Amino acid sequence: MPTRHPDSPIRALIVDLNNFSRYPTMAVGYLAAALRQAGMAVEVLSPLAHGVPGIAREPEETPLMDLGRRANYLLAQAPGEPLRKLRRRVEHLRGRRERRRLDDISRLFLARGTDRCDIVLVSAYLMYDGVCEAIGRACREAGIPMIVGGSYFADAEVAGSWLSIPGLTALIGGEVELEIAEIVEAAVDGADLSGFAGVWLPGGRGRHRPPLEDLDRVAFPDYSDFPWHRYPHRIVPMLSGRGYGWGACTFCSDVTSSAGRTFRSRSPDNVLDELGVQSHRHDARAFVFTDLKLNSDPGMWRALVDGIPARVPHAQWIAAVHVGAAGDHGLDAPTLAAARRAGAVRLTTGLESGSQRILDRWAKGTDLDVTSRFLHDAAAAGISVRVTMIHGAPGETAEDVLASARYLEVHGRLIDRVNINRFQLMLGTTFMRRHDERPERYPSVIVRDRQPRLAQAEHELTDAYDPAYVRATQRLLGAVHAINRRPLTGEAGPFEGVM
Repeated sequence: MPTRHPDSPIRALIVDLNNFSRYPTMAVGYLAAALRQAGMAVEVLSPLAHGVPGIAREPEETPLMDLGRRANYLLAQAPGEPLRKLRRRVEHLRGRRERRRLDDISRLFLARGTDRCDIVLVSAYLMYDGVCEAIGRACREAGIPMIVGGSYFADAEVAGSWLSIPGLTALIGGEVELEIAEIVEAAVDGADLSGFAGVWLPGGRGRHRPPLEDLDRVAFPDYSDFPWHRYPHRIVPMLSGRGYGWGACTFCSDVTSSAGRTFRSRSPDNVLDELGVQSHRHDARAFVFTDLKLNSDPGMWRALVDGIPARVPHAQWIAAVHVGAAGDHGLDAPTLAAARRAGAVRLTTGLESGSQRILDRWAKGTDLDVTSRFLHDAAAAGISVRVTMIHGAPGETAEDVLASARYLEVHGRLIDRVNINRFQLMLGTTFMRRHDERPERYPSVIVRDRQPRLAQAEHELTDAYDPAYVRATQRLLGAVHAINRRPLTGEAGPFEGVM
């Protein structure tokens, strides 16, 4: 293990495996700020800065993409073991580019090496377990501690599956910003970390950490290490609160993550202060609010609409919102018009399905007529709208899929982008717990392979084998393509592919 003079600052190397292609990684920014505030020397290894392509959330829609999506869904709905093998083979071939990118990241770290650092901290999504293993082996050989952090390590089953990573000192699956400097110092000194909540140790020791309540105590993220020259536009990520203020859908995994459990909000002044600071630091006027729903606290939402113009004149921003079936959600026509004047250029909402029966079954808390009114009001205000949809959830019939297709066809001129995803069985969700407890309640759901390292379970939905369901799916995908192929015009253009 490298020797460090007791009076010299701890040298922390942060590896950013999230590697977004459009804006800095917020978790890394929080980590860098907390460690620098404690007097540590911080280096951020950003693969994007070294030419490794970043993650493209939503690539440009093309006819070829439409064909590929249609074929992908056809294979996903095909029954029988031979077709399952073909599907896995196709997925393997499609993943070659991603595997090459991951190999490039591993080689980048190995070329950097573990000299000039006392500890390695890795911010990772679950898909990066192979890269974490490569980094861990290098740290083990050098005698340097490695800590890996990720939002899904709040789940004990997921965390437990990662504890065998070679060279791992600890996993962090809690909001530890106020204690991360103490954790790092203890790890460098070889001290016992079991006293820190939210930290999981090889061998299985660890305990959950309660959600962080006083978010105003957390230092503003430090994005100075990121390759701003490689981003198409200078977009700063922002977060006004953590968790979800509108309950939890049965399929939602966001609310099971370390930051998603329960809803907590910063004070409006704290958020507005950060907007001003980040704008000044990075000469930026564009922001993406990464809150699960920015209007979880309607008071915060209205305070931002009122306060942003004074703090950052000519700002432009995007966010996700919840269009609730009842109550005050702050998305009435006058407030949307005010939000547009305050710089809101795009809002994303979870449509999920065009079938009210399915929305009620999922406990989504939305009403399609209310959503329709929101779409019209947002369009009238000049705000671009993006919706998310989920296809293939248990209980969904061909008629439900057709209802989704019809809803998009009717409202297509009011929607600029649709992000559609096949339903995934995510560990820790309400639905997964119910299925584990009484699988006989869901005879159409066949769980093939539980994959805790990815926090999901590979499954089949036998209802999707119905030819009418397949035809309805193809109509739905046609409606999605008809919307997504349109050029994105106006001031939302710089945010294409961001959210």
